[in-house]
Amino acid sequence: MTINLIVILIILVLGFYYSQKDKCNSAFNRKKYIKTITFILIIHAGLRNVAVGSDTYVYFQYFEDVKNVSWSTIYEDIITYYHLGIGKDVGYLLFEKAVQIFTDEFQVFLLVVAFIFFSFLGYFIFKNSSSLISIALSYVIYFAMFYNVFSISAIRQSLATAAALYGYELIKKRKLFRFLILMLVASLMHKTVLIFLPFYFIAHLKKERIFLVISFLAFPIVFVFRNTLADYIKVLSGYNEYEQFEGAGTYYFTAFFILISIIALLRRKIVIQNNMNARASYFAFGLVLILLPMSWIHPAALRITMYFSIFMLLLIPQILNSFKSFSLRNNLYAYTILLFILLFIQANWNNPIPYGFFWEKMALGENYD
Repeated sequence: MTINLIVILIILVLGFYYSQKDKCNSAFNRKKYIKTITFILIIHAGLRNVAVGSDTYVYFQYFEDVKNVSWSTIYEDIITYYHLGIGKDVGYLLFEKAVQIFTDEFQVFLLVVAFIFFSFLGYFIFKNSSSLISIALSYVIYFAMFYNVFSISAIRQSLATAAALYGYELIKKRKLFRFLILMLVASLMHKTVLIFLPFYFIAHLKKERIFLVISFLAFPIVFVFRNTLADYIKVLSGYNEYEQFEGAGTYYFTAFFILISIIALLRRKIVIQNNMNARASYFAFGLVLILLPMSWIHPAALRITMYFSIFMLLLIPQILNSFKSFSLRNNLYAYTILLFILLFIQANWNNPIPYGFFWEKMALGENYD
């Protein structure tokens, strides 16, 4: 927990430092800040001990096992997957084998994965944020809400999510063919990324208010029938054997997300007026509201929401920017209150997982007993 608070403090201090520069919101200054934070997050995630997180050690074992798998076997697995539909995440084996051309060290592999994910996360934030303070807030939100998933766990989905983050730029540019190819390749890493495919069409809709209202109305209905629907999604996504994520379907996350969605709906006109691309975030939030009740049943559904809930990194700062007509003091109060809420979530919802660097001694978690 201490190292996490230190990283959050660095994000805020560097954000304050860069915000004091001339033309602080210039593309050059924003890129420089993002590159600095990206480097810190890569080091933090890439140098973690194999005992950190619920499945890092499992991925270490996978990495070691692939060393004994031939290229021809991996090729045959890919052909079998495409022809017969047998197997899953065959692209991940190919990715591991490709990295092992250059290194057989798992720690370097973690750094490569962290580099890919945080580079695309930084690109996603940069392309959709116009102010440095919004970018700093986006990173704090990431650490509070997504740290346990992407920084210390879920390597395969981290790679798939990186593809989805870049895919959003293809959606904005209406590059359908390139988007489809990207999603199909990413699905070889993690099949759940296919849930992002319909977003290409949904993101270009115009009635975001109606969509979000319908999502609110659907939320209690889906919650009532969540058992049946979650079983269907579990089978559809092909991840029947996953154990539940820590913090899956908690009161904190559900309450926080619903609260943000309500505020977003109330501030919709100003948010859209300030940034037309914010419509996509509203549609993403609507999809999360529909899927969220099922995360109380099985983590497969929680994994699926991540492709859309990560848009809160954009929408929450956009909501706060909609209050610019208020006094600077009130704006400062709003940011301060939000930061305290995020830190509270980090301390309670995520059930902080002990962190250690690879050179430190750590015992494996209870899930390995």
